[in-house]
Amino acid sequence: MKSPKTWFLAGVSLLATTASAWADPIFTPIAFALFAGPLGGVLSFGAIYTGIQLAAVAAVAGLQYALGANQQQNIDPGQFKNVFEDSGNQSEIRAIGRVRVGGLKAFGNTSNFNRYRLICHTKGKWTATEEHFLGGREVTVEADGTVSSPPWARSGGSFVTIKSKIGDGTELSWPELISTFPALWTAAHRVRGIAQSLVKYVSPGINNDKFLKLYQGGEPAYERVGRAEPVYDPRVGIQSATNPATWAWDDNGILCAAHILRSFPSISATDLDYADIALEATKAETLVPIKVGTQERCRAWGFWPSESQRGKTMEDVLRSIGAEIVATSDNRYSIRLVDDVRVPELTFTARDIIDLQLRSGPESVERPNVCRVKYYSPERNYEMAEIDLTGIPWARVQTEIDRVGEQYFDVDLPFCPSASQAQRIARRLFALARADTGIVTLNFAGLAAWGLPVVAIEFPDLDITETCAIGTPRVNDEDGTVEIPFVVWPDLEPWNPATMEAAAPDVIPDLQFESNLPTPAAPAEYALVVYPSGARETRIRYTGVAGGSTSEANYRAYTAEGPNSWGSMTEYTAGGVNYAYGPQVTEGMQADFRVRWFNSDEEASYFSDLLSANPVAINNATPAAPTLTVDMTVDETTATLTVSVSSSQLRVRSVSFQQGLGAPTVGNVRPGQAFTGSITTSRPTASGPSITVIVNAYAYTSNGTISAVSSVSKSIPRRSYDD
Repeated sequence: MKSPKTWFLAGVSLLATTASAWADPIFTPIAFALFAGPLGGVLSFGAIYTGIQLAAVAAVAGLQYALGANQQQNIDPGQFKNVFEDSGNQSEIRAIGRVRVGGLKAFGNTSNFNRYRLICHTKGKWTATEEHFLGGREVTVEADGTVSSPPWARSGGSFVTIKSKIGDGTELSWPELISTFPALWTAAHRVRGIAQSLVKYVSPGINNDKFLKLYQGGEPAYERVGRAEPVYDPRVGIQSATNPATWAWDDNGILCAAHILRSFPSISATDLDYADIALEATKAETLVPIKVGTQERCRAWGFWPSESQRGKTMEDVLRSIGAEIVATSDNRYSIRLVDDVRVPELTFTARDIIDLQLRSGPESVERPNVCRVKYYSPERNYEMAEIDLTGIPWARVQTEIDRVGEQYFDVDLPFCPSASQAQRIARRLFALARADTGIVTLNFAGLAAWGLPVVAIEFPDLDITETCAIGTPRVNDEDGTVEIPFVVWPDLEPWNPATMEAAAPDVIPDLQFESNLPTPAAPAEYALVVYPSGARETRIRYTGVAGGSTSEANYRAYTAEGPNSWGSMTEYTAGGVNYAYGPQVTEGMQADFRVRWFNSDEEASYFSDLLSANPVAINNATPAAPTLTVDMTVDETTATLTVSVSSSQLRVRSVSFQQGLGAPTVGNVRPGQAFTGSITTSRPTASGPSITVIVNAYAYTSNGTISAVSSVSKSIPRRSYDD
């Protein structure tokens, strides 16, 4: 027996909100019973099959422009990039996938020249940060929190330090705030379960010329790009649906939708059919062709406020990933992808049909004839961006435009991070908005449609049977009939990205500052070297730009989930060539390298394009012979040879020199930097035989592969006397 709470939660019907479009038969409680359950508190049973099914109901009601895809979207993910003040009534921010986020400035105060700002980014565990921004300008943050990018870097530290906590619930109070503001911040201020950052701004003093450069507009807001909450994947054995500590980050659209559904108070793990969800998650990871290459079919990135309308949030999510919620067994639910070609689960024939009202699509003055699509675009700095569908045939019906003008159909997908995914979904929704709709009245055979999203309906007068998406059946107890609203599923051609897909919007650079410095070329070369001790180092070589006096080189490595945050490298110039080295990147991983330049006023260029290595490999090809120079100094009895050995090749880890066939002296080197040493030999007597010393030098790669020899001969001068 259902609990009173369950009956209550199921008691709002979408059909009831559009009652003017229907007759008013007696509504049997069987509808509530069949759709009662935990989802009643999230979606009304009339809207439980969001997207297509909602579209069907709206279409029958003559509300094509109120379709699920055409409703005004309430979530604007771009607004969460900002850092905003606490108004005393802020909703928690939740996030999935990869996002760019600022957050709530929960605390701010000043002590001497130091300003502190505590930013609450999102509720729940934050998986990884990939990029950091100050005032909209990307910066590199070291492991200790110091910002090493000009103009923030300074001798011995930085003018800005950013420290973060992941929000897993184990947070302790910030010791910096306790010690600096003991009257305002105590050990009880833990801010548990919130991904957060403490930003410390140091002033150089208002009389310092650098003050205006750093703080002319106040302290710059901090925002970051990264991987948000981990999710549960029922396909991974080590994960547990009831133990979030075992979850991992994933942007699989099905898993993310299930994660958001689980976040609602009335939903628990037992309410979801995870066996079925696992099957759909695998389908979501299927690689599908796109305009350039391939891509996973279904991904999800975005935000939702905890206090938002839960039904509206799920509509946005399901529409953005092209999926629907379906009932499975034991009053449980799954999330399934919607295919362009649907397979009906049941057929109603003429013998079941009492009455059939069919409307051949909306009137032309109502029918949308131009599709516009917006999605959560990483190319446009993580804002909602519109795709230019000019020349895409499915997005415009020119014959109708010529007759009645343009009628727009707007598809807003705030959880869709892919222009390709967005267009595949938009084409289907646009076709549904133009499709034939109707209401079929059936005998009690219609009860078999409870819980089904798609059925086949025979149209006796047309002698055809059509696949139809259906809304919630409605029972009339007085005459023993069942009414079902439907929309005829459109016949869609197989998706051909070459002709049906528009390119994603152009990637826009960071436009928060202008620069007169040219953008440098991508680093020309990288190498991973292993020293004899086993220590590892990653190196790059790059070129300068006119006007550039100081360079900044960065690297990042990738995990299975995506890139780590950018790290700094140590830059130097040798022989007019620019090099940088940094911590090792594990062999076999993917890594990126980039560089930018600053002038004497610390005005920055844009970052170069990336040099990407996938996978990172150690190059042990035979190196070129090293550069060898030998200078000689003498006294009365001895000659001292000062030896310098260097190599310009990135893969050279060490060099050696030796006198003739004697024991070598080995030293580690970086490209362009010399290893030096000396050889001392006795001078021959005035009447003794002449002596020629041959110095040989070699270069070595990581596994000891040796180069050809470089040799220099030095004739040792005789003494001025005999012994």
